[in-house]
Amino acid sequence: MKLKGKAALVTGASTGIGRAIAVAIAAHGGRVGLVARSIKGLKETRESIRGLGGEARIFPTDLTSEDAINALWADVAETWGSVDILVNVAGVWHGKDSLYLGSALQDTPPEEINLVLDVQLRAPILLSRLVLPGMIQQKSGKILNISGEIRDPSGWIHYYVSKKALEDFTVGLAEEVRDYEIQVNCIAPADTLSENYCKFFPNSDPKCCLKTSDVAEFAIFLLSDDSNHITGSITILRNKAAGKSNVTTADLLAASGEAAFTKKPGVPRKLKNTSGQRQ
Repeated sequence: MKLKGKAALVTGASTGIGRAIAVAIAAHGGRVGLVARSIKGLKETRESIRGLGGEARIFPTDLTSEDAINALWADVAETWGSVDILVNVAGVWHGKDSLYLGSALQDTPPEEINLVLDVQLRAPILLSRLVLPGMIQQKSGKILNISGEIRDPSGWIHYYVSKKALEDFTVGLAEEVRDYEIQVNCIAPADTLSENYCKFFPNSDPKCCLKTSDVAEFAIFLLSDDSNHITGSITILRNKAAGKSNVTTADLLAASGEAAFTKKPGVPRKLKNTSGQRQ
């Protein structure tokens, strides 16, 4: 067990990559705080962990709200005092029934831009700020951010920018906390067969995709003592069967069955129901 006795906080833990990482941490002996907005999904993750004999607590949180993030940390601090591990997985790339993909920037609703940036960039920064005092005091800690490999930003510039900024945040923070023996790293997975990926990209070739367990396995390496000498890294994970192909926005839309993307301005897209969009 590589993480025995460690306290970990994982956002986006209700499904997909976040759930896989949370379960893997528990399987390696860690205590896991599960963060997402979906209480149902969090309970399912908790049951998976308990089924392994692991320990998990759920912390339902709206990561777009600074007050909610502060309340989350107050609950975690009361429970564990501090954490050894923070994993920022939560992301927004779809609503209940639609992708945030395929619209030129001028047609993207401002509220959708704010939502994506709040969850995928602002929340990781605010959470890192809250966990760092305890890590600095104990002179150890691991912060892992989950970005994504995006080879064509057309049609979802806001999502692309949030991920690239998260990568730069990783590099900058790693340098800032280097002297405190805190490692900050980032994984950028290519197409990964999460539940929502399969839902929104039904025409993708599964043979060319990662499994969520692939990402979780590499995450355990970066969260364990095996990687104490590694910090400030951004690692792209890709199924070798995917080759060096350039996946474009048009390819993604074809895989999702959506209409083709056009760079010509059109009618601004209205933000649909966003319930369940956390990853």
